Amino acid sequence: MTNKAWFNTDQQLPPGKEIFRSQRRFALWAYTVSHGQALFRSIGSSDGPSTLPETTIEVLFKPAAIMKIRDDYHGLLIRSAPTDEAERIKAVYPSVEFSPSDRVFLLESQGETDYVISMAAGWHEDVLAPTRRSFFTNVFAGDTRWPTTPLSGADAGFSIASAADLIEALCSSEDHQRVRRERYRHVYVVMTRVELRDGPDISGSGVFLTHEDAEEAKAVLAAHVADCWIETLPIAI
Repeated sequence: MTNKAWFNTDQQLPPGKEIFRSQRRFALWAYTVSHGQALFRSIGSSDGPSTLPETTIEVLFKPAAIMKIRDDYHGLLIRSAPTDEAERIKAVYPSVEFSPSDRVFLLESQGETDYVISMAAGWHEDVLAPTRRSFFTNVFAGDTRWPTTPLSGADAGFSIASAADLIEALCSSEDHQRVRRERYRHVYVVMTRVELRDGPDISGSGVFLTHEDAEEAKAVLAAHVADCWIETLPIAI
């Protein structure tokens, strides 16, 4: 069963071709200025038999040059615009210099039509792990931090949890509930390096909820170690 697809060539996107259809509800989930990425997401029951597990469907447009969209769709059909309609829509924006790779994707829902002009579009449906931010965000070799946002790029900080939310999450962690980790909170780890006979020993000496507390701990430890610094790490909540 195909549960994902990516469209970015003329062969894949002949005029009028339908590339995605679902009866589920979709919301605009994330947008980044970097690379012009627009992500829509649906969380709920599969379009298949009711015995299947709950899945997440994500639709990504990249890079999006023009968008006429709404923040919520009840049912969604996406297709490549017919040639005449694509030309008509692009003509609305005479100040924009479109490239030959910019395509018009029509978003149809409840008898109304929106559109996104972008070079590519794709979708992915599966069970999204609680700590995975998106099907379109991956950790690559050399990465040293857990990604905190659904898409790489500028983050407005809307998913940062409060200190009270962090404390509540820590207190309820004994329940071992597998829930979606949609938000995060930074903590501050005081790191130390001690020179030993067989080489340096680097370790974390304490985790603090505020940078001020971490600075105080660092000041106390610094006189007793070869080096001391603070690392900022995200906790999935």
